[in-house]
Amino acid sequence: MADCLAAVDRGGRVVSVGLPAPGRMLDAVPALAFAGEGKSLLGSYMGDAVPRRDVPRHLALWWAGLMPVEQLHTGTVTLDGLNEAMEAPASGAAIRQVIRPG
Repeated sequence: MADCLAAVDRGGRVVSVGLPAPGRMLDAVPALAFAGEGKSLLGSYMGDAVPRRDVPRHLALWWAGLMPVEQLHTGTVTLDGLNEAMEAPASGAAIRQVIRPG
């Protein structure tokens, strides 16, 4: 976190995503970054989506051609290929896949 806070300018925000190990603590974060430089450290729970607000915005961006969601879908698999499908993003072979039951 200290490196992230150092990477943003005065007044910048760092958003923490993902889940750390339950016992993990933040160490070596300079307190002066907050009061002296106006930086913020924010957590994000499941993307902090507000569907009523966000879905219309995302649809408008997609319809305007500014958010090409088609490029995120890189494959469709059945349950038989579930193990391979789960490994594909880690290797860079896929971004998002649709899993069909049959």
